[in-house]
Amino acid sequence: MQKGFSFQFWIIVSFMMLYIVWGTTYLAIAIGLESFPPFFMAGLRFIIAAVALLGYSIISGEGLPNKKSIIKNTILGFVILTGGQGLLIWSEQYIASGFASILIATLPIWFVIIDRSNWSYYFNNKLILVGLVLGFGGILVLFNDQLTAELPAETIKMNVIASLAVIIGGVFWVSGTLYNRSKPAYATISQSLGWQLLSGALLCFVISGVLGEFPRLEPAEVATKSWMAVLYLSLVSNVGAFIAYTFLLKNLPSAIVGTYAYINPIVAVLLGWMIADEVITLQQIIGMAIILFSAVLINLNRK
Repeated sequence: MQKGFSFQFWIIVSFMMLYIVWGTTYLAIAIGLESFPPFFMAGLRFIIAAVALLGYSIISGEGLPNKKSIIKNTILGFVILTGGQGLLIWSEQYIASGFASILIATLPIWFVIIDRSNWSYYFNNKLILVGLVLGFGGILVLFNDQLTAELPAETIKMNVIASLAVIIGGVFWVSGTLYNRSKPAYATISQSLGWQLLSGALLCFVISGVLGEFPRLEPAEVATKSWMAVLYLSLVSNVGAFIAYTFLLKNLPSAIVGTYAYINPIVAVLLGWMIADEVITLQQIIGMAIILFSAVLINLNRK
């Protein structure tokens, strides 16, 4: 690709997709949850995107991935999508979308902890060590409002459980990403992502059935805005933004592309405050700032 005006244009568009679209997904999830139970909504979101990508793969002549790629992408779909995204969607029944986005901003911390093959580099880097300590301190500051709030015991309990679910989901996301990096699937992006979405959707529907979500679903009572939120999450976030992410990774250093992790929480918190009337306390702002600063420190010395 010639790096002229057209290239620069698509670079800008792709960054806007990551910064804005992935920053808005937290609020879109909250809107979808107004009508859909969490794991059913996750499955619905994934299956729509899977049909779009696999349909494109077949129509364009790519076909379906080979058996080895299918097995690998099925595992990734279970871990990254059902484990990572499914738990995030479930948690937003109990915590604010902006709060969830800040917890996801701890991903750089989990990359350091889980990526054992690079421990010798990580733990000999003072900036990374300071970033780790600050990151966990920021989480404690962020949680303090919930732990000391004068709310019913059950509400506090579910807030804490949901917050832990987001963090566990982040660990699933990082684990799946590292697995994918060490053992890449040899398939096109539409084949790989399409199959991951399909397997993630199927497992989400199974979990939804086990949790008894189906009787809670009233199709006639689903709000139009909830349908729109699911379609937005499926086509714009799962398909459009991920393609933009892949394009950027092919053309720019990963550290630059990874700046979305610092911008998304800001977008999510501001949207939650402006549109969903979510409350932001001074202590939460301090906790958010500490977590974001720790994420920057962890990545500061990378090439």
